Amino acid sequence: MSEQITISMDIEHDEPPQDQVGISSKSTELPELDPSLALAMLREGKPIADVRISRLKLDGEFTFPLKFKNVVLDRLVFKKGHFHEGVEFFCCTILRARCERNSTFEKFLTLQACTLKRSIFGGLTIKGMARFDRSEFIGNADFNHCVFDGDAKFWEAHTAGWFNFKHCQFHGVADLRSIHVSEGTTFEHCLFQKEALFRGATIEKKLDFLTSHFDGLLDLSKAKLRDFVYLETISQGPAQTFAFANAVVDRMLIKPKQIAGRLASENANNHELAMREYGLLKAIFQTLHRFDEEDWAYYRFKVNQRKGKPRSWLRPWSKLAQICDLVLLDWGCGYGTNPGRAVTSALLMMLFFAALYAIGYQHFEISSPPIADLPADGLVNRVVYALMTTVSVFTSGFGGDQFNTAHGWVLIPLNIEALFGTLLWGLFVVAFSRKVIR
Repeated sequence: MSEQITISMDIEHDEPPQDQVGISSKSTELPELDPSLALAMLREGKPIADVRISRLKLDGEFTFPLKFKNVVLDRLVFKKGHFHEGVEFFCCTILRARCERNSTFEKFLTLQACTLKRSIFGGLTIKGMARFDRSEFIGNADFNHCVFDGDAKFWEAHTAGWFNFKHCQFHGVADLRSIHVSEGTTFEHCLFQKEALFRGATIEKKLDFLTSHFDGLLDLSKAKLRDFVYLETISQGPAQTFAFANAVVDRMLIKPKQIAGRLASENANNHELAMREYGLLKAIFQTLHRFDEEDWAYYRFKVNQRKGKPRSWLRPWSKLAQICDLVLLDWGCGYGTNPGRAVTSALLMMLFFAALYAIGYQHFEISSPPIADLPADGLVNRVVYALMTTVSVFTSGFGGDQFNTAHGWVLIPLNIEALFGTLLWGLFVVAFSRKVIR
């Protein structure tokens, strides 16, 4: 059984030094352990608990697990260390830690429920899991040029300053769920090969991903983001997706082309959830006065709303309503967001009905052909009369004279075109007015 160090010393304490402001008084009352003795114990695989160590330098090879529990480490240094087994800090207080050279952790690195002040982690390669969950960073939390081969868990980590990551690589899941950052968070030139989870995170200032690259899911669901979120400059892998469900965010800079086809809920056919996420994006774009992007988000909202409604052939009217919704509102005018689509739909519809009228030319009572110098039932007169008829019926509706001069089956397409023409004119007016009046 591993033996633990317990040293009792009577030490008189005045007011704690400036570096210990915010550190519990219990931590400052721990007995002092010489760093050389502590290093010798660690190389023998012995755990260290309930002491205070100053200027401990972890360098060289370590073949045994390293375990620290309730230890105060002042000026801890990682310097080109190679740790073949796991390294664990539990309920420790770490002051001004530095990583001067590259250090490699073959198994795992755990700083769980620890308090860290003015510590910078740089040049670390962690091949197993890295755990910083439930730890508290007093001041800024800086990670530079770190490689996380396994999952990196920062669940419920707290920092009173900034959370900064520069040139870090996350080859496993980057789990930052429920973190609480009193300032802001930045990721500069970082790589996320799997999921980046910010679900339930609270960040008081900006969340800036700068030029980071994402290959998996970026989950901002239920996150409370008080300031700007910068996503416009990120790069995306082919399978990268987003999740924004129930996020509290007003100002997120992102482009529709970055989201199109990448919303995880929509790809999973969860149209109810996708509808809410597009509603959030619509509100964000409206806040930023980006009205074209707002129209895009509203259109995607309506598409998912249509797809999310229960339909059944046992209720044929529901299927009919879905078809009318698709043809008239979606194809017809993009749910009021695209007047150009209404014009295109009108032209295609008129060409279709013109072809029918040209085929049924003999069912119209024509006193004189449109072009008198050509044969009355020739191809040219058929085409010209069909075009004149379809434009008249489409624009005039049921008030055109063609209903009085036609007989037979052509009365059916005449009535259908008159109905659709009236509807499409109304949709065009609505869509055009929505574009102009903001």
